[in-house]
Amino acid sequence: MENEIKIDWTVPRENKNPKTKQPYKRGRNWTIVVYLDSAPSNWESIIKQEPVAISPLHDKDITEDGERKNPHYHVILSYKGNKSFEQIDEIARLLHAPIPQRVNSLTGAVRYLTHMDNPEKYQYESFDIRAYGGFDVDSALSLSTGDKRQMLREMIDFIKDNEIIHLVDFTNYCLSDNAPAGWFEILTERNTLFLKEYIKSNWQKYKSGEEMK
Repeated sequence: MENEIKIDWTVPRENKNPKTKQPYKRGRNWTIVVYLDSAPSNWESIIKQEPVAISPLHDKDITEDGERKNPHYHVILSYKGNKSFEQIDEIARLLHAPIPQRVNSLTGAVRYLTHMDNPEKYQYESFDIRAYGGFDVDSALSLSTGDKRQMLREMIDFIKDNEIIHLVDFTNYCLSDNAPAGWFEILTERNTLFLKEYIKSNWQKYKSGEEMK
């Protein structure tokens, strides 16, 4: 098409988180989305030299409007030392990919490769994940005890800050795209009773406050 916009992939891009509009700090873990209709044919060979995990082909994802998304791969890079946005963007541009994003939870990112914690989305097969450069998928897939405790603290803070008084509302949030990766697993694994009682106490406190007015 004559009006098709051509991107110069040799030009470095601005370091800016699209959500916060702030620059990314250096980090060990990053993610890139690779689209089939723009990636070079040898894109996987380019990335193989890095410590990387590649998702199955996401060709059954659906938008909120019910339309099929462009087929793509989710790529996770995990290094022993911190890398800058500029270093990762250089790799992303070689793959003709959108700007990379820093990963806060490596476990959550790896689990998202197959939508493990998003039952409302199409479930891809874990055995289709490919790893290179010493990336240990099995280790990354397992939430450590410390990760679980930290995640539970964050869930409690969310319930308190948002004055959630019904378990169904919190469950629906955990199932949504807005919830951090892993929350649904933490809720349903062994903490449902505890969170239910915490929310119930939140409701009782809220009710008492209303009756005193």
